[in-house]
Amino acid sequence: MPTNDFTSKLIGLEDAIIENIECSNDKTVIHFSLMRKTVTCPFCSSPTNKIHDYRVSYIKDIPILGNHTTLAYRKRRYHCDCCNKHFYEPFSLVPKHCRTTTRLAWYCINFLADKISVQSVAKHNGVSPSFIFRRMKDISFSKPNRLPQVLSMDEFRGNAGGQKYQGILTDPVKHKVFDILPSRSQASLITYFKTFSNRKDVKYFIMDMNQSYRELAETFFPNAKIVIDRFHYVRYVTWALENVRKRIQKSMHPSKRKYFKRSRRILLSHYNKLNEESKQALEIMLTQSNELAVAYHLKEKFYEFLASKDRDEAVKRLKFFILAAQASDLKEFKPVLTMLGNWSKYILNSFDCPYTNGFTEGINNSIKVIKRTAYGYRNFVSFRNRIMLALS
Repeated sequence: MPTNDFTSKLIGLEDAIIENIECSNDKTVIHFSLMRKTVTCPFCSSPTNKIHDYRVSYIKDIPILGNHTTLAYRKRRYHCDCCNKHFYEPFSLVPKHCRTTTRLAWYCINFLADKISVQSVAKHNGVSPSFIFRRMKDISFSKPNRLPQVLSMDEFRGNAGGQKYQGILTDPVKHKVFDILPSRSQASLITYFKTFSNRKDVKYFIMDMNQSYRELAETFFPNAKIVIDRFHYVRYVTWALENVRKRIQKSMHPSKRKYFKRSRRILLSHYNKLNEESKQALEIMLTQSNELAVAYHLKEKFYEFLASKDRDEAVKRLKFFILAAQASDLKEFKPVLTMLGNWSKYILNSFDCPYTNGFTEGINNSIKVIKRTAYGYRNFVSFRNRIMLALS
């Protein structure tokens, strides 16, 4: 087999005749033409092999050996004797009126699976950012038809499509992004969920403490247990302890104040996870204030509640914590008591559900990276496509 055939196969043009290859430091130009053959006229469907003329077209292609590649394609124009019209020979790599190959477009789109900017992808492949955005519009991620049995919901600040916040739905069982919504407003969510016929199949609906989400779940998912993600209610207790520490250390000597601030991690850590040195430091800190000692004791009791083996044990420990927090009369723990009064039913459901919003929060972090690398998205469709490309 001639060497030329191997070269044609290497660049994916097995029926091409390679005439010349020009190489420079950052660019490769491949001159070629296709084998002459009888073709069918697109106007009258008559066969013809008569050539009218040749024209050279320069087409951008995927990089070869790290160099931007251009195909100098010497294309034929055929003449049809039946209808007396002229037409170009068929060429599968390039759509009509395009100057870039289809495979280059998909090559650029595949780069977007990584969390890098469109500008970087365009520069790497020798195309313009607008070219990539146009190709992104050719990709459609349709709305799912059926809801999963476990549905997790959250929002993120996207500032796209005229809305400050966008909504995200995930499937924590399969660790997949279910959908990205243009708004988190209750009206738009109602319109969205109305279209699903299997709403009764949802067993768990995991969310943060959002009143609108709760009302939505109670209306559209009658068979689902509403579960509050653990992170969102644990931080109320850590905030309360931190506020007690901040209030107490204000009246201390500056040297002690700095020590307390630098040692705040000791207060927030589980007692049984501290080493002996940290435990001794903790004892010294707690002797400085009775209120701080009470707040720390409440934090440990709440951690014991979190470690409950089942719902029955969790109910008993939660009641004990609430009574202890009420008896302490610490103003910093009043928001904790209010939160538990409003959400304890759904917090206890988390002991029956093995899933959390952890995957969703991780996806939100990835979305922030995508948004930051692009300096934001104004068009929601482009933003959604970008997210689905990178995270689906």
